[in-house]
Amino acid sequence: MPTPHILIAGAGIGGLTAAIALARRGIAVTLAEKRTGFGESGAGLQLSPNAGRVLAALDLGFALKRVGVTVDRLVIRRWRNGAEIAGMPMAVASAQTPFRVLKRSDLHMLLLDAARQLPNIRLVVGRGLQEIAQTQDGVSATLVSDAGQIETVQALGAVGADGLWSRLRELSGDAAPPAFTGFEAWRTLVPVGHDKPAAEITLHLGAGRHAVHYPVANRREINLVVIREAKEAREGWSREGDARLLASHLAGAAPDLRRLAGAAGQWQVWSLFDRTPAAMAQGRIALLGDAAHPVLPFFAQGAALAIEDAAVLAHELATHLERDGASGVPAAMAAYAKARTERVARVQATSRSNGRAYHLGRPWSFGRDLVMRRLGPDGMRRRYDWLYDWRAPI
Repeated sequence: MPTPHILIAGAGIGGLTAAIALARRGIAVTLAEKRTGFGESGAGLQLSPNAGRVLAALDLGFALKRVGVTVDRLVIRRWRNGAEIAGMPMAVASAQTPFRVLKRSDLHMLLLDAARQLPNIRLVVGRGLQEIAQTQDGVSATLVSDAGQIETVQALGAVGADGLWSRLRELSGDAAPPAFTGFEAWRTLVPVGHDKPAAEITLHLGAGRHAVHYPVANRREINLVVIREAKEAREGWSREGDARLLASHLAGAAPDLRRLAGAAGQWQVWSLFDRTPAAMAQGRIALLGDAAHPVLPFFAQGAALAIEDAAVLAHELATHLERDGASGVPAAMAAYAKARTERVARVQATSRSNGRAYHLGRPWSFGRDLVMRRLGPDGMRRRYDWLYDWRAPI
């Protein structure tokens, strides 16, 4: 590989975005993914403008428009009867960066296609990071396949984009496992008939539970997520869920929500884990996305934060490499961590706070609902200007 050269562990949304952003700045990348396939079925995501601007700057705006659905409004409803509590407009000042919803697999494939078109990205599939060592001039990493094939990669620095159970985070000295939150997420895609659903995100709030749904795939499907309490975590990143169990859970829900869930086919279940933020940089190693700061799905910012991280990291590496050469990598990683730490901590805290507010029971839920109604649509929207108005240095 030509120099300068960076190793990225993990070819998810954050890792792919970082690879593309670095490669477009003339920095070669080895992108290592331990999985041999990229199955992301049964899951959607919300792509807010703060992340959309990053992808548009990487010339992916047209592709996003093709696979995403532009959202007009967020509607918040009561779990038991579906009555509207509050609403919030999702339109933003710049029509170039709307709030979009889409299938996770569509975004991942879009990024994967873009990465494969860049000659200075080498994608290594089926090999996971086993060991890494920092030297004065770079890093030396060992990649191993399930069959025992070993490859050693030399690079100027390494980035851990390998998710919640990050191997690079562990090798960097943080071996404490994620903590189970007591909740699990049930996810499915519901096919749509002749009448396309409104371009809205709908949030149903109930005591100890909530659900969210929105259209994806040009409004041909609806992504539905139900969050429920669980006594224990289940093994595996996802597993197939028993629809009969969820039907019992939804017995007291609004009729529209029960009908939507009843039209679903297969359900996938994720146990939800949380983790304190890691040191985002140590020497020539940096972490991004869930490897650094997993975000609970109560603020819809997990993918967006990983995309933001990728943009800032690429900017700092390009700037310091141009100015100082290979010796500037540790300073670039440190500058990246400094730029991101406060913002990601605020997003994590807001997500946890949202989770508590979403799941309030009576009488506290009455106070929550009253606050939202008094804020009104514009007041609710302004509460998140700090989040959605962020612009990447790219």
